Amino acid sequence: MSTPVPLADIEAEAARLTSAFAARGLTVRLIGGLAVARHRHRDVPATLSREYGDIDLVILPKEGKAFRSAMAELGYVPNVRFNNMRGDRRMLFADEPNGRKLDVFVGGFQMCHSMDLADRLSLHPETLSPADLLLTKLQVVEVNRKDLTDALTILLTHEVAAPDARGAEPDHISSDRLVRITSMDWGWYTTFTDNLARLPGLAAELLGPAEAEAVGGRARGLGDVLAAAPKSLKWRARNAVGRRVPWYDLPDEIGGPIDAQS
Repeated sequence: MSTPVPLADIEAEAARLTSAFAARGLTVRLIGGLAVARHRHRDVPATLSREYGDIDLVILPKEGKAFRSAMAELGYVPNVRFNNMRGDRRMLFADEPNGRKLDVFVGGFQMCHSMDLADRLSLHPETLSPADLLLTKLQVVEVNRKDLTDALTILLTHEVAAPDARGAEPDHISSDRLVRITSMDWGWYTTFTDNLARLPGLAAELLGPAEAEAVGGRARGLGDVLAAAPKSLKWRARNAVGRRVPWYDLPDEIGGPIDAQS
């Protein structure tokens, strides 16, 4: 039997992959823009639509070997050198027929800031929870319009409520989750709230008055909740240093020598 070929339509391919992983009993979840697209739950204005270039996933560390085997069966080519060197935390695969990359985070998310996701993957059958997606979108210090637009889409299509919504439809953004992350780490808090404060202005630009007001209210309300939450001793100590010292990491650049196929 021939190996399946990844689908040209990237959203259809993401759906094919999530179904295939579930059939194999693997706990694999979409992150990134395609995950936001799976969470829309309603029509959104055309101003929030965008194209997707790559597929991003997160997996459990203990399932790495089985995941690699599944990727080969599903028509993907591993970046052998990268995966051998960094496979305990990140892996890369190529969809050669469609010229696309598939980026895999192992057990957590590490870019400008890091968070453990191993105990979060059961909240939704296909993607991260809305709160975790919002964290991944607003953790970039030099955030781009694409990520801000995705964050805006999450806020437009989800109410905000305190607890996590395990398996609920429609789901919501858990303010408890956002508080847990940002009240322990001043860096997370600073980057996240800096970017959250940009959303009302973008909403006014991209949405009609009623929707812009709704999203702006949610963003400002979340900012107030995060500001008022009790902070850890570590958070307060780092706050005393402030912005004089960098509070973020520079993400690894994929595309240099380590990304060369071998």
